[in-house]
Amino acid sequence: MHLLIKSAKLFQESSPHHQQVVDIEVIEGVIQRIGVNLLASDATKITGNDLWVSPGFIDTYAFFRDPGFEYKEDMASGCEAAFRGGFTRVLLQPDTYPYIQTKGEVQAMLGKAAHAPIQVLVAGALTENLEGKDITEMLDMHRAGAVCFSNGDKAVADTSAQMRALQYAQHVNALVMSYPNDTFLSKSGQVHEGIVSTQLGLKGIPALAEEMQIERDLALLSYTGGRLHFSKISSARSVELLRNAKNAGLQVTCGVSAHHLLLNHEVLAGFDTNYKVMPPLRTENDRKVLLGAVIEGVIDVICSDHQPEDIEHKFLEFDLAKPGIAGIETAFSVVASACTEKQLAALLPALTTRPAKLLGLPEVTLEAGAPAELVVFDFGATYQVERANLRTKGINNPFIGQNLKAPIRLVVRGQHQYISHA
Repeated sequence: MHLLIKSAKLFQESSPHHQQVVDIEVIEGVIQRIGVNLLASDATKITGNDLWVSPGFIDTYAFFRDPGFEYKEDMASGCEAAFRGGFTRVLLQPDTYPYIQTKGEVQAMLGKAAHAPIQVLVAGALTENLEGKDITEMLDMHRAGAVCFSNGDKAVADTSAQMRALQYAQHVNALVMSYPNDTFLSKSGQVHEGIVSTQLGLKGIPALAEEMQIERDLALLSYTGGRLHFSKISSARSVELLRNAKNAGLQVTCGVSAHHLLLNHEVLAGFDTNYKVMPPLRTENDRKVLLGAVIEGVIDVICSDHQPEDIEHKFLEFDLAKPGIAGIETAFSVVASACTEKQLAALLPALTTRPAKLLGLPEVTLEAGAPAELVVFDFGATYQVERANLRTKGINNPFIGQNLKAPIRLVVRGQHQYISHA
């Protein structure tokens, strides 16, 4: 493998080449040279209108449905889809069957992905069977390789269980992930509670359901100590709550899904179930606040929230359809499509260095002699999303047939590479 990336703007704040246009030569998975006007006659050249290069993206929240639901996604298809989307490391949630709640299940997941093009990371279940009652054997799972603990998309309603989890995780300085959703307020809800839900005649989920759970968990964190991460937030007030908590010195972080940075609840007018997600798409003001908060750093990371589904679970009446977007291949382009050039440059750390720090991973370096773990995209180009070009098994991507910005041109992680010829 001999590659020569030509005239790409490099984005890594710790690099002396940060925001400089350079050429990068990669041979057999190792960066050989970074410079200007490099020549290599036998190399495959990567060119574009406005190439940018950064460390490979890190996804902090995704579901590959394996084991138990391999007909929706399996480890191989999920890893390939992630790699094509520019993600070189992905944290998988424990919502599988069986749930990832023992050291043996953690080891099995890691073993299954040992030869994948990406590094698979595992979040162990926070509570037994994700029921939100009894905490799991967290120490055993941590020793087996679980990098954090999560209840996935099932909020922990039992306050005492959440408190015990925060206390217990501190024995190994482990991160606790929380999906903020008061299930009593959101019960049977389908979309954001507002004018669109009224027009469609669908039961709404108030932003209050998210915000009250955040307030509760922040109070618990203040009482117990520890490290808490809200996996995906969706409202402007949630941003304000997290900003205040950080200013108060709490060890709290948060994420947002890619689609919440581009879409608002108005896209639901056609009852397209591909836009049904949890937390729901909210108002245009919420969307703008979320985007600004990522740039500001109040929101630490951007995740794909990849949730592949099949026809039987997605193409139904709106209230019966499963929520989620199979979006790991398009997540980055969705983010780029929501941004100006200046905004995208400011939020790239939310896909690279910030998630690495959050999960305790070593920072990838873009320098001569370092193993190559990088993504190249063309900010100056657009492309149409076509189902035939996607590798996920999930059929639920609302961007199929639409044009998005910044197609991925190259992904490299060691000896693994993906080159787009589109």
